[in-house]
Amino acid sequence: MVTVEDAVDVRLAGPLEKAVTPLPGIELAGALHDEQYPRLVRFLLLHGASWTEAQDAAQDAFIQMCAPGVTITYPRAWLRTVAWRSWVSQQVKLEETCAELPEPQPSLRWQTPAHAAELGEEERQVISLLLQLPAKQRAAMAWHLDGFTTEESARAMGTTQVAVRQNLARARAALKQGLRLEGRFTHERRKA
Repeated sequence: MVTVEDAVDVRLAGPLEKAVTPLPGIELAGALHDEQYPRLVRFLLLHGASWTEAQDAAQDAFIQMCAPGVTITYPRAWLRTVAWRSWVSQQVKLEETCAELPEPQPSLRWQTPAHAAELGEEERQVISLLLQLPAKQRAAMAWHLDGFTTEESARAMGTTQVAVRQNLARARAALKQGLRLEGRFTHERRKA
């Protein structure tokens, strides 16, 4: 059985990425593609991208990484930021470029046939609830589920650690309520 804690409370001992001397993007792309491409697609799916949108945006991030003169200090965060921006730009029509960023209409339409067969009902429910969260909560949760610390998430999202923690707390509360776990945990604690 998947619980909110299993799906949401991933803890790391330290930061996922440590600052290193900036490296040429083309070297990093070759070294990271096989490991990071599937994770990058998953990251975008959790933001609400469709399967093809996520693949296109992930590939675009690797293409941008290979551009001449690009040097990167935090490649995993850089990839996610660039891929997310690429996906958002897919959502904005040319005549709307001065408008607010659109709120994507997330759905479970992104599964491949193989992935759909692997997902259990509880996992589908958790993912469905994740996709119903407001954009900032969904973004904070996507960075968190991808293993980034609040400091790394805040830096990549262009916000503060306090805002990331607040959005994570709100997202967790919404997930617990959506999965109807609040009452169950309170009831179990009373029995103990």
